[in-house]
Order: sequence, then structure tokens, then C-alpha cells
Amino acid sequence: MRIHPVHLLLPAALLLAACQPEIAPGSATAPATPAPEATAPAASSDDDVVVSTNEPFWQATVEGDTVVLRGVDAPERRFTGARVSMTADGRRIDASDADGSVVLIVRRMRCEDDMSGARFPMTGLLTIDGRGPFRGCARPASMPVPTPPGELGDDDASTTIPDRFLGRWDADADACRSGGSDMALRLEPGALRFHESIATPTSVLPLDNDAVRVTADYEGEGQTWTAERLLRLDGPDTLFVGDDAGEGVSRVRCEE
Repeated sequence: MRIHPVHLLLPAALLLAACQPEIAPGSATAPATPAPEATAPAASSDDDVVVSTNEPFWQATVEGDTVVLRGVDAPERRFTGARVSMTADGRRIDASDADGSVVLIVRRMRCEDDMSGARFPMTGLLTIDGRGPFRGCARPASMPVPTPPGELGDDDASTTIPDRFLGRWDADADACRSGGSDMALRLEPGALRFHESIATPTSVLPLDNDAVRVTADYEGEGQTWTAERLLRLDGPDTLFVGDDAGEGVSRVRCEE
């Protein structure tokens, strides 16, 4: 049953998420939960993730070997003994409590919240006590809740790359000393200079103290295009360049 009164819903951070369920027209049955391909050890902090759905509004947070489930007008449930199974395009997390079980499927597919329009790096499927799967959006637990379009203030996004990211980066120390490899990257306040292309930022959105999402116009080898990249500092001298789902490469800081 659809719940309308906004004042009964969870805080906004719990409501963000969810693409509409992928159900064929006229069908009353949601798609089957994908079967796991291989079983891994119990979940660790590296697997912490948040899956959120709309109508019904649920949020499932993986915290180590525990899955915490919260919903509208529903008591919080804690499912323990979470197990991670790798799938073809992500992973599956199974856990249980005295009353039932929960299954989370996290796929490396971008997802847009169908209510707020916020963009998430992953898609999630949530099955509760055999009901579902309910389709939603997912993000790493360490990632802040994405901001819906149109809600960014002047202090949230700019076109300037923060100072702590600036400098020369390359594949490793040997590449730095040799003068540069094809992974060479120089970050300037208003430019990303790659080996064979240059990008001019049109939006630099801080995600936390060590990560920004950069949308930029690229030019190289006679072509132009627009792309979005995540820049994340993994310590003061290691830079990850890729996407929110972890696809990308790391570089080391070169001495100037």
C-alpha cells in the first residue's frame, strides 16, 4: 500500500533512492533474484553499502557482518551473519534474524532516484523475508548521500579543482623520474592534462574531504567529448581516478 503523508517518512537521507521496479506491464511478479556465482567469506567493512528503495521505502545498510533494515512505520531489524557472494556484475549479500532473512543484490550499474533525480553509482535489489526483489539505488556506505540536481548551492559545486589534488601524477615513482608515461596527469585549478588530452572542468562537486566528482569538456587527438570522473585521494600521495563503483586506476604523486 502506498504511503503518502510526508511527515511519516524517514529523514530525507533514508528516502533517497530507487529506480522503479523492473516488472513487465501487467505482471504482478517482480523479477527473480539473481543466483550467486561464487561464495566469499563473511562481509567486511570493505563491503559496507547502502541500498534504498521507494514505495515501499526501505533502507538496508551493511555494517560488517550485519545488515540493518529500516522502513516507514516498521521497527528496525538487525540481520547478522552476512555472507557475500560474487555475481557477474556485482555481489549478493545474505543475512538473517529470528524472524526471517534479507538479500541485497548490488550491481555495478548507475542508478537515478526516480523521486529526487539524485544519481547513485550502483543499482540495488532488496528482498525481505521472501518479498521482492524491490529495485532501488545503492552507494558505498562511506559515500555521502548524492545531492539531487538543482539543490546544489554556490558553495557545493564550482569549476575549480581543490588545491590538495593539484600537481603531477603518474603510474609509479619510476615513471615520475623518467619524465612521464602514458598515465601522466597534471592537475591544475582549471584543467586536467592527460598524456594525449586536456579537460576543462564545468563542475567540481565535493563528495567528502578527499573526493570530488569532476564533469569536464575534453579535447584530444582531434576529438571533443564530455565525461565525468571521480578524483579520490587515498592518502596524501595516491590519487584514484575513475568512477564511484571503483572502476579506474591509481597514480602516485610526483615530486615537482
